[in-house]
Amino acid sequence: MQIALGSITSVKPRLSPIQLLLLVQLEGAPKYGYEMLKAIKDEFQGIWEPKTGTIYPALKSLEKHGLIQIHIDHEVDFYHITDYGREILTIIGLRQADNMRFVSKFIATIAKWMSPQFKTSFLRSMIKQSHEYTDVYSILCNLIDEGMDKDLKLAILNNMKMVLEERLAYINHSIKNEEYVMK
Repeated sequence: MQIALGSITSVKPRLSPIQLLLLVQLEGAPKYGYEMLKAIKDEFQGIWEPKTGTIYPALKSLEKHGLIQIHIDHEVDFYHITDYGREILTIIGLRQADNMRFVSKFIATIAKWMSPQFKTSFLRSMIKQSHEYTDVYSILCNLIDEGMDKDLKLAILNNMKMVLEERLAYINHSIKNEEYVMK
């Protein structure tokens, strides 16, 4: 998967998921390669474990495109995001709503086209691992912080509440219908 960045310059860098994870980490503070690799492994908790052979070429590519710079301190390469790298992150942030809509539609389409056998297998797998799944609302909750504009925060929370209440009403209705059918 590649993330297109549009035509902000004559060179249009594309970021792989690993490159985006590295760049976002550097937005907070300079880091060295192994530190970023460990943070990714810790965050993905065994679901995905990139190797050093993936991290360092990704960092070299980010450097080649002018998104990061290397500074050596005590014989350790520290990576710093550039102003251009911050600009790219801003553009990516603006496009995330479209990316989320695509992912949502993609998953909905797969669900619609699944055979009954595949749906059963898929749902059984989800039930076994449901505590590990993250939904969009969990992600949004992690983005909301105390320092953000209160009106924006309230608008996001009210929207989430409305959608979740609608989903809960649907779930309750479906449960009642199934219980009625089972009697």
